[in-house]
Amino acid sequence: MKKVVVTGGSGRVGTYVVQQLMQSMQVVVADLKPSQHQVEFVATDVMDLEAVLAATQGADAVIHLAAIDFDWKAAEEQYININVRGTWHVLQACRDNGVKKVVLCSSISASGLSEMRPEWTPKYLPVDEAHECKPYQAYSVSKIMMEQMAKSFSDATDMAIICLRPLAVVLPETIHEYLDFVDAENRHWLFYYIWAADLAKAFEAAVNLEGLKYGVFFISADDTSHPLPTQEWYQHTMGSVPEIKHPLWYQHNPRASVFSSAAAKNILGWQPSTDFTQLRAQYAQAETTH
Repeated sequence: MKKVVVTGGSGRVGTYVVQQLMQSMQVVVADLKPSQHQVEFVATDVMDLEAVLAATQGADAVIHLAAIDFDWKAAEEQYININVRGTWHVLQACRDNGVKKVVLCSSISASGLSEMRPEWTPKYLPVDEAHECKPYQAYSVSKIMMEQMAKSFSDATDMAIICLRPLAVVLPETIHEYLDFVDAENRHWLFYYIWAADLAKAFEAAVNLEGLKYGVFFISADDTSHPLPTQEWYQHTMGSVPEIKHPLWYQHNPRASVFSSAAAKNILGWQPSTDFTQLRAQYAQAETTH
């Protein structure tokens, strides 16, 4: 069995990742607080290099989730300090411990498109990993810096590093909060999401993938969380629709996502499983029955 260390494995997303991995791997959670799952736990602050070195010793792979999330609304310098330096500590420790595979949790924010700045909008649809990135907010910048550090370690060492860019992660326990957000009148947004259980499977696929030295992948549901066809609400929300690079994408599914997971499907062998209209109905029904 592969020994996989998960930093931040006790967090909201980490809990789902650990639950998925523990079915087939030996999982160690390196976090400030213990996991709710029956797995080995090592108390670890990613700002403490010695602690990270100790936690990652003997690992076949490390998944790095520990970070300050955008939702926490932290001070700008905290995102840079903890997300960037914490990632450096993980990469340095993995290099020094001879860990061969690292999977980093980047974000859609690395592209800068999540910031909804009027001068920075998608140049074509669906947005893929070749799309230019222009992040400005501290959280977004911390994520693109993580990817760049990962590339430098991959280039100069024998480590294989994969950076996953999840979209807005929706969990069963946060879906009503997410629905309140996307259903707000005149919401100016791109209506993207990824279901937590599907994201967990993407991390598993990245750990298991062999033969890729470095890669960056959007992890997106196939559809949006908006009930209308994508090109229709996009025109209303954003203005004119940019070039459609893959017209069949929206012909096959009029509600298809603004972001493409084609690379994750083709290279990681991963698939999202959700349809947001079904999720919406399922959780609306669950609310009425309670």
